[in-house]
Amino acid sequence: MSLFSLLLVSLPEALLVTMLGFQLAGLKVTPRHLISIGAAQTVSSYFIRLSPSPFGLHTLVQVTVYILILRIITGLSWRRVAVIALLGLVVYGTLEAAILPPLLSITGYTLEEVIATDYMRIAVFLPEAVLILLFIISCRRYNFHLLDFASGLNQLALLNDTGKRTEKAYLNLYILLLLPLLLLAVLNMVLFVSQTGAFPKLYPDMFVASFNLILVAVAVLSMGARKQRHDFNHHLQTVYGLLEVGSCDEARRYVKEMFLDISNPAEVVKTDNPGISAMLFAKAGLAEARGINFSVQVDCSLQNIPLTPMEASSLLGNLLDNAIKAAGAFSGGQRHVRLEITREPGEYVFTVANTGDPMPPEMLERMYGPHYATGKNNQGLGLAIVKEIVEKHSGRITVEHAGNETIFSVHILDKGAGRS
Repeated sequence: MSLFSLLLVSLPEALLVTMLGFQLAGLKVTPRHLISIGAAQTVSSYFIRLSPSPFGLHTLVQVTVYILILRIITGLSWRRVAVIALLGLVVYGTLEAAILPPLLSITGYTLEEVIATDYMRIAVFLPEAVLILLFIISCRRYNFHLLDFASGLNQLALLNDTGKRTEKAYLNLYILLLLPLLLLAVLNMVLFVSQTGAFPKLYPDMFVASFNLILVAVAVLSMGARKQRHDFNHHLQTVYGLLEVGSCDEARRYVKEMFLDISNPAEVVKTDNPGISAMLFAKAGLAEARGINFSVQVDCSLQNIPLTPMEASSLLGNLLDNAIKAAGAFSGGQRHVRLEITREPGEYVFTVANTGDPMPPEMLERMYGPHYATGKNNQGLGLAIVKEIVEKHSGRITVEHAGNETIFSVHILDKGAGRS
C-alpha cells in the first residue's frame, strides 16, 4: 500500500470506525484521542498488511491491535474498548460487505484492479466513507446509540465490588454477541474475495480454520455466562421459597448477604421528613442506575420547613432531575450530584450541585421561562416551577459554576424563625 493510499483510505477508515464505535456506545471521543487512535491504527495496519498473514486472518490481527490501541490511548477498561471496537467494526464491516460486490458489478472493475490501483481503491472507499459519515451525523443529530456507556463512566474507584462484577458480566455478554457478528462479516468478505480469485485458495481455507477455533473460544466463554445465570436462578428460587413460606426476614437477610457490597440508597437519604426521604430515595436510585455518584447531606431538621410536602417534592425533584440529566451528559471525568440542606439564620438553604460544563450566559437569562428546555443538558426543565415555589415563599435562587460544578442554591425564608 502506497503512502497516498495510506493517508486517503486507511487513516479516514480508522477515524470513521472509531467515531462510529464511540457513537454507538453512547460516548464522546475527544479530537486528540481520535487523531491519536487513527494515526496509530493506520501505522499498525500498514505493517500488518505487509506481513505474510492470509487475507481475513490479518483482519483479526488488526482488530486485536486496534483494541490494544484504544486501551492505551483512552485508558478505558479492556472490556469497554473491546465493545467499542466491535460495535464500530461490525457496522463498518457489514456495510463494506454489502457495498463492495454491487459496486464492482456496476463499474465493471475487478477486485485485482482495485487493489492494484490507488485511485481505484480511493474511488471504491468514498461511497463507504460517505455512508458511514452520514450515519454518524444522523446518530448524533437524533442522539441515537445502541448502548449507554456514558451513564456508567464513573471512575471505577466509585464502584463497589458487586458493581464491578455486574459491569463485567454485561460487557462480557456484549462481547459474546458482537464477536460472532464481526466474524460473520469478515467471513462473508473472505468468501467474496476468494470467489474473485484475487488471492490463493489457501487463504480462505486457513481463515475458515481460524474462524472455527475462535467460535470454539466464544462457546467456552459463553459457558461462563450460562453458569452465572444458573447460579442467579438458584438465588432467586431460594428467595422466592423463603417468601412463600412467610420467612420475610430470612429472605431479606439472604438478599442482603448476596448484595452486601452494594450501598443502600435509603441509608444515604434518611431524613426526619418522610416525604422528602421517599423522593430522595427514588432520585438516588435514578442516579445509581446512570452511574452517577449521589450524595446527600442534611444538617438540620426538615419537620418544620415552610414548604408543603408537594412543594418540597416538586422543588427538590425538579432540581435533582436537572442535575442528574446534566451530570449524565458530562463526559469530562467523574460525575456526581450532591444535595445539601442547611438551616441558616432566618432561612433554609437547599443546594443542588452537579458536575458539568458552565452554562452559557444566554441560558442563564432565559432558563426560568415556562417553556424553556435545552437539548444539550436539559438544565431548564422544571425551573419555572422551582422559581414559582421560591417566589411564593419570598425566597431567592442563585446559580453559579465553580470547581467543575454547576450549583443551584435555593433560599427559603424560615417563617418560624421568630418563634421561641
